[in-house]
This record gives sequence, structure tokens and C-alpha cells, in this order.
Amino acid sequence: MLDKKTQKTQKSAALTRWHSNKITLAHRWIDDEVTQKQRRMVQGAIHLCELGENVGSEQNKKRPVLIISNNNINKNNTNVVVIPLSSKLATKTNKKGTVIPRYSTHYFLKKSKYTFLDSDSSVKTEHIATVSKVRLDAFLGKIDQDDIDKVSIRLKTLFDI
Repeated sequence: MLDKKTQKTQKSAALTRWHSNKITLAHRWIDDEVTQKQRRMVQGAIHLCELGENVGSEQNKKRPVLIISNNNINKNNTNVVVIPLSSKLATKTNKKGTVIPRYSTHYFLKKSKYTFLDSDSSVKTEHIATVSKVRLDAFLGKIDQDDIDKVSIRLKTLFDI
């Protein structure tokens, strides 16, 4: 474990690098606003997304994200609502001996089903975020409606609705 001074120095350097990258993204938006606005994003799509540097335990860096905003919102807005994916799976074993997500707000996407993923991935709904379309990079693939519905259940759990 690093001492606090070293941690602060490393975090400051990472935030400085992110600031430079964020300026580049902002300039890309300014240079290409019309095209960015017209980008067609669909619910259930997974894209790489530049989330930047985190504060605390927020998800960060370039990583896959699942678009969860509805297609009408995606069509008519410059932002989309996403959930970052993580390769770190928090698991537990249920009474039947099946490995399941440890938290009721997590949902697992399996690489065996979605071969465009680098690994089994956790959709951690508590990390929901709204991002500009300019942050979205390569389209990786799309999950099926059944999995979208199961993620929606986790969102209802998250918001207690």
C-alpha cells in the first residue's frame, strides 16, 4: 500500500493526463458537432467509452459500456445513458451451488454468449452515467432483449422502483 503523499502525487498526475484528453474530446465535439449529434446509438449496444480518471471508486479509463437509454432518447439527444462494464466479478454461490453476482444490482454478461467481450463482464448498475456521444468509440456488439430486461430489473432494484 502506497503512502498518502505518493497516492496524491499519482492521482494528480493521472488527473492532469485526463484533463488533456478531455480537452481533445471537447475539441472533437466542436469540430464535428453535427456528425456527433447524428450518431445512431441503440439501447443494448456495447461501445468502448472514455470515462476518464476517477475520483474515489468511480469506474474510469476506456472501457466497454452498455447503452441503456431508450432509442428515442438516443436519437434525439447528444448524450446517452450508459453502465460501465467491469471484468471484476463479485460472486457468491447460492444454495443450489450456482455462482451468481454477489450484489443484486450486478448482472453478468458471459463471453461465451457475447464473443465481442474480452472476458465475462459485470454490469454494475450503481455506476450508471450520462455521457456525451463523443466519448463513445468502437461499437463492440449488442446484447439481446432478454439480457436488457434482466439489467432493467437490476436498475429497478438500484432505484427501489
